[in-house]
Amino acid sequence: MNRLLKRVLIAILTGLLACGAFAADMRVALPDRPALVIPLPVGWRGQVRRAVPDLPPTILLSSITEKNFTVMITPIWPRNTDAKPLTPEFLRAMVAAAAQNARAQAVEADLPVRDLPGQGLFGAYFSATDKAPKPGEYRNLTQGMVAIGELHVGFTILSNGDPAAVNGPALQMLQSLRRD
Repeated sequence: MNRLLKRVLIAILTGLLACGAFAADMRVALPDRPALVIPLPVGWRGQVRRAVPDLPPTILLSSITEKNFTVMITPIWPRNTDAKPLTPEFLRAMVAAAAQNARAQAVEADLPVRDLPGQGLFGAYFSATDKAPKPGEYRNLTQGMVAIGELHVGFTILSNGDPAAVNGPALQMLQSLRRD
């Protein structure tokens, strides 16, 4: 019986690690619309900064223990209720323009735009390495946008060290954004 229980627990833990573990949901209230729900990866914390109550907030995410990355998320909504929804093609074009702007400071000659699909959302992003970061700046950049209905969510992931260690959980988190 103990062997079976151990195998079941190992299978459950392996499944959690394989699909990414989220510690808790961070709920960000948005004026006159459903809240944005951000599933925080284990070991991450979030803080909402809002200069003016009716303007979009900036959500800052970081590690509870280390200072090797920062993720900034800004939800943006249309001013008019009759605004046309953002198309995947237009969103990709916006991200491609941001990649073009980052190219001059990047180590990489080419900054391909990658799709970021999710349940009820679509998005795109690019990644770059700063060729000459100043002291105290981050070396790795991943930037993009996700659309959830009328809500456009811009994001920037800044890190030092292995970018995959931060980008993996951050991109999975962004694919799991939802409205409440």
